Amino acid sequence: MRPPALDDRCVDALRRAIAAADALGIDAAEARRVADDAETRLGFPGDRTVVALVGGTGVGKSTLLNALAGREVSTASARRPTTNAPVAWLPDGGDEDGLAEVLDWLDVPTSARVRGGDGAAGERPPTILDLPDLDSIEPGHRARVDELLPRVDAVVWVTDPEKYHDALLHDEVLARWLPRLGRQLVVVNKADRL
Repeated sequence: MRPPALDDRCVDALRRAIAAADALGIDAAEARRVADDAETRLGFPGDRTVVALVGGTGVGKSTLLNALAGREVSTASARRPTTNAPVAWLPDGGDEDGLAEVLDWLDVPTSARVRGGDGAAGERPPTILDLPDLDSIEPGHRARVDELLPRVDAVVWVTDPEKYHDALLHDEVLARWLPRLGRQLVVVNKADRL
């Protein structure tokens, strides 16, 4: 995570830009929401990182999370969509200061928070979220992902050889989010099918 002083300076600069936009009569509602979210996130105690696994239907987000955890954390199934709400894996290691409050703010149900396993002692492993599908037949899933992306600390875009060629991923999702998120990684799952 960035040093708190840098985060504070960034939020202060955004607040000054919002004030200037207001003075000019420019709608700054979206910028105000971003600043509010940033201040809220920075206000939680502790320094646990929250990483989101994001991708289309059937790319293997839940399977990847289960492999990272070394056990079943999120239900993986051929049924689509399978993940209807965020599932959080909280590995062992580090402290839990502020993590429950962050997950409450992210609206991750308490029943969908799985603790334990494979965290490195003495380190602060990230909490990993398995999010609903971007291209689900359930329209609320995409809205939920869009709501959460600016609130997490890092994003892992999970795709597979088939979904990688889908225009939705590139034209609607990555084009919108790549410039807006600081910490990102793309994982091509099921590479054995290449």
